[in-house]
Amino acid sequence: MELWDIYDDCFVKTGRFHERGKPLAQGDNHLVVHIFPVNKKGEILIQKRKDTLSWKPGLWAVTGGSAVVGEDAFTACQRELMEEMGVEATKENSYLALMTKRHDHFTTIWVVKTEISIEDVKLQPEEVADAMWATPQKIKAMMEEGTFIDFSYFDFLLQYIDQN
Repeated sequence: MELWDIYDDCFVKTGRFHERGKPLAQGDNHLVVHIFPVNKKGEILIQKRKDTLSWKPGLWAVTGGSAVVGEDAFTACQRELMEEMGVEATKENSYLALMTKRHDHFTTIWVVKTEISIEDVKLQPEEVADAMWATPQKIKAMMEEGTFIDFSYFDFLLQYIDQN
């Protein structure tokens, strides 16, 4: 059983917890992380979600997931990236680029600078079917085709990545 901290609409922990898989009460939020590993060529390490997953099966995406009880956003970023791709996020190679709010969660969007080769990526077999380095243009084309999850903030994030 996975438990999440519950946040109010001001991103303050309420001291309550939520069990994953159950509907959140109105006004309750949880914390999600999206992670964009980026290399010196400006390519982004993306992953193909397993066909057996309940949410967006078989689509390409970036690494992400929900923070569990007690985790802050950076710790969740580190855990998810290591679990799903075998890539290390440190304070030296990572930065928080954006934060968004959707109807029941806050999403922190991370950039992790890495030069890991695709051969050294370690896929989490339960969740990840494949991985590849892709240019932003390829990812945009995949979004238009419907094969990559359409992140509404993607264009803004690209401008931010280019500046850093």
